[in-house]
This record gives sequence, structure tokens and C-alpha cells, in this order.
Amino acid sequence: MGRNDDRFLMKIVDMYYKQDMSQEKIAKRLNVSRTTISRALARAKKEGFVKILIDFPAENSINLEKQLEEKYSIKEVVAVTSKTEEVSGDLVAREAASYLARIIKSRMILGVTWGRTMRKIVDAFDSIQISGSLKVRGVQVVPMLGTTMPDTADQEDLRLSYSSLLSNQIAEMVHGISYSLPAPMYVRNIEAKEILLKEPQIASVLEKARNCQAGIFGIGTLSEHSSLAALDKEKTDLVLRMAQRGGAGEIIGRVFDEEGKQIPNEIDEHLIGLNFEEIHQIPNRIGVAFGKEKVKAIHAALKGDWINILITDSLTAEALASI
Repeated sequence: MGRNDDRFLMKIVDMYYKQDMSQEKIAKRLNVSRTTISRALARAKKEGFVKILIDFPAENSINLEKQLEEKYSIKEVVAVTSKTEEVSGDLVAREAASYLARIIKSRMILGVTWGRTMRKIVDAFDSIQISGSLKVRGVQVVPMLGTTMPDTADQEDLRLSYSSLLSNQIAEMVHGISYSLPAPMYVRNIEAKEILLKEPQIASVLEKARNCQAGIFGIGTLSEHSSLAALDKEKTDLVLRMAQRGGAGEIIGRVFDEEGKQIPNEIDEHLIGLNFEEIHQIPNRIGVAFGKEKVKAIHAALKGDWINILITDSLTAEALASI
């Protein structure tokens, strides 16, 4: 390489790294193509003109995230750094809200579910005021599961967690369009379920949910404290029976074992919402969950490919890495 080439590389490096000019602006200024600038920058690194120093904050989960991405062969893991589970809830919800803001594109279809996790994400979306910075239009937000009513008056947190209600709130925040699924989550009578599925409004919303580009889910456990079990006494008994039969967790009410394989059960055939195959067809399946009591369910969901993006905390990520 001659001195003139050295000078050219140094000029480009100075303009790009010191003057913070874009490659396009540099190309116009120097009367060359953008490809020439890109190649020159790559050459400058190779020749030692540029040395990159990566200086992350001491507390970060980058290596842990990469380890889980490779272990489970999934698109992305976001593991927010946390010292205790007590503070993880808000941190994970804020990270999930930020992730949604990052991936949302104009006219995309976003599928949402119900539950306390989704409620926290919606609240976080509002609290960190992401809405004003979004430049998207025509986003469609659609429930992937029907609505149900808790049988006790003191379950206000579940009453505020219906998928149709949350889809409406998210749609407002992203300047989009909300769709309501006017059907119960759980129908006792199978014949009644078949009739409801033929209703045009219900059928059209479910069809839109099947075509969503991204879906965001909580990952439930099979315990008496889970959202699914908390709906009523009958569901609690069913959930506990499924746990005894090897159930490890659930997504949108669909139960799977420790290997991530679906377990046919009494609840499944009574649900109105996306089924096992339809969930797996969603390109971006975002699971949001954390906590030692959920490690088993998250691990199973990852093994069964129920999710291909995980948002959690560092404590849970460390537990998953050690399995």
C-alpha cells in the first residue's frame, strides 16, 4: 500500500469515526461509491488503522444471552441484569416493552395473549413513554385467545388482563388498530364451541391471529398459583391433574411436558384460540417469563420450540444455562 492509499484510508477513518459522518455522506464528499467507503473501512481495520475497544458496563448479560441462544438454537435472548426476583418483574416488563417497540413495523400484525405478565408489559409500555417515539402506522393488534371471567370478585388483576382489553391498549400506544375476540377462552360444551367458531367475527379475528408476524406470550406453570388455575376451582383441579400427568408448563392454555411436547388434556379441547400447530407457525414467538418456579416451564417451552425469542432476567438465564 502506498502513501496515497494510506492518506485516503486515514481521511475516511477520520471522517467516519471522529467526525461521525455516515458512509453515504463520505462517499459524496470524496466522489466515490459507498461500497468503496465500506471496503476502505474494512481495510483500515485490517491494516491496524482502527482498533476497536469494547468496554461494556461491568454488569451485563451478553455472554449469558449468547450461551442460551446457542444452547437452544433460538433467535434472541434478552436477559436483563437483576440481583433479586423482587425487582425482576418491572425490569423484565420494561425490557419486553422496549423489545416490542424495536420490532414493531408499519402494518404488521401483532398477536397478544392475556395474563399478569402481559398486563405488566402494557403498564411498562406506558410508563417509559415509548409511544411518542414510534413512527409506525397501521399496526394491527389481535388477541390469540378468547376471554374468560374469574369467579371471585377479588381477582381484579386478572380482570384487567383480558387479551381483548390489552390488545386495545397496545393498539392505542402504537397508533394501530385493535381487534376484539368476542368469545370466551373456555367453553364447557364442545358443540357450543363449534357454533362459536363459525361466527364470522370470531372466525375472522382468529384467522388474522394465525397470520401475525409476531406473538408475545407469558409462560405459565402448572400450579395452583398460575393464572390459568386461578380462574376458578374447576380449572385449578384440571391444572393440578395435568401436572401429575407430566405437564411442565403452558402457553395460551396449551399444555406441554418437559420435552416441550403437547399433552392432550381436558382444557385443550374446550379452548377458543390458536392451537399447537398455529402457534408454531408464528415467525417471531416471544416468551416473557422469569423466576425459579418458571425455569422448568421455560426450559420445556424452549425445547419444544414454542418460543424462539426469550425475555427474562439474568437469574433465570443462569438457571437455564446450568440445566
